[in-house]
Amino acid sequence: MDRETLNEMVKLKFAARKADGMVIDLVKLAANADYANEVLSAVENLPDESLVLLAMTLRDKFGLLATQPSPREPARAEKKSESPPTERYTFGARS
Repeated sequence: MDRETLNEMVKLKFAARKADGMVIDLVKLAANADYANEVLSAVENLPDESLVLLAMTLRDKFGLLATQPSPREPARAEKKSESPPTERYTFGARS
């Protein structure tokens, strides 16, 4: 992890404690994606614009900002791409 990200994590920890009394475990924040998502969501609900921006920046750096397709979408894509040759029309006027 780079120094800039570490500095942002420390800023978030102290600013969140000052704004809301929230205690953030930095080691857990860096290592556990579920915990990071939970903490960053809580920070994003605070009324401080700079904290929300910092939370979104960290969410992006942790790779939590990217949208993930729903579980149903890949199944539909697989069905379309995996058409067995038996489903194709093979009998016609020229055969």
